[in-house]
Amino acid sequence: MAKKQISRRVRRHYILIGLPTAVFLVATIILLYWYFSVTTPNLPKPPLKELAKSHNIELGTHVSLSRITDKPYVNIVVSQFSFMTIDGEANWISLHPSPQVYNYAKADKLVAFAKANNMPIQIHHLVWGEQKFLPNWLKNGHFNKSQLLGIIHQYITNVVNHFKNKVAVWSVVNEAFTRSQHTYGLSDWWANNTGGETTYIDDSFVWAHQTDPNAKLILNDFNNETENNISNSEYSYIKTAKAKGIPINGIGMQMHINAANPPSIGAMVKNMKRFAAIGVPVYITEFDVNLNSVKGSSAYKNKLQAQITYNVVRACIESGSCISFDNFGITNKESFLKWLGHTDSHSFLFNSRYQPKAAFYSFRQAWMQK
Repeated sequence: MAKKQISRRVRRHYILIGLPTAVFLVATIILLYWYFSVTTPNLPKPPLKELAKSHNIELGTHVSLSRITDKPYVNIVVSQFSFMTIDGEANWISLHPSPQVYNYAKADKLVAFAKANNMPIQIHHLVWGEQKFLPNWLKNGHFNKSQLLGIIHQYITNVVNHFKNKVAVWSVVNEAFTRSQHTYGLSDWWANNTGGETTYIDDSFVWAHQTDPNAKLILNDFNNETENNISNSEYSYIKTAKAKGIPINGIGMQMHINAANPPSIGAMVKNMKRFAAIGVPVYITEFDVNLNSVKGSSAYKNKLQAQITYNVVRACIESGSCISFDNFGITNKESFLKWLGHTDSHSFLFNSRYQPKAAFYSFRQAWMQK
């Protein structure tokens, strides 16, 4: 009798422990299957790139090396965009990790991906004064101005020559003007260490052009989508530089839009037109919409993002000055803003499962209109 009671207790014990464990395991398997079994969405035709092309605007997106084995990601990139941008895999710390070493392995994989899919390439950035993307040998080398200019010259010559005839557009100098004005507390390492002048900017464009005369060369920055201190400084610099023969082919406007304070269509159009009037068409280079500071329901945020997305595209079209429009990524999970602590940015046209958001349809609607 005692043995039977013990046996019942043991069975009861295993049921009480085993059943919840089994339920948990089944639920986990279902969740994992749901998460990883994403499929390419059925998107409307014609694709976005054809709609943009009808306005003589090339439409692109940043492409991450870590995603090019992800079939839904690749399908969206190739079907919807006419060109691709290489970014993190082509900064100094990646390409030039030590004084005598250049490492093109990661960037070359993306170049091969672009070639396989007949997509022109834009690369960011040849010279950018963000210290976290500069190698220690450079930052800690105690080089003087002349030596640093020589290092830039050697780097641009080597890198541009490696990609010669493979890259259509280079972001030659990035964020020089926001950083010189210490926007958000930022600083320009290159300007700080070469005397705070624009000499390094001038020279960078000259050296890039000398190495690949066929590539388009742009001056890139953020917070320059409307008339303000940053865009005014760029405008003055470009007028002077072009008068000296500096080969600047375009102005890059990153368009990282804060949804809590978005620019108007009119303000963007006016600013774009004045740059085109001095011979530099507009390249939108890193478009996204940051919802992190917006209060309200998900439905409200999605609607707001859709409206802002529509406005930026319409400004690009209506200005008659914008020739390239580049999205900073495909899905919410790619957003660089999460690394800045913006956990609720939801910046892009697709959600983390590659499903189109309201912003995708407003983006499409804006291109469909005349």
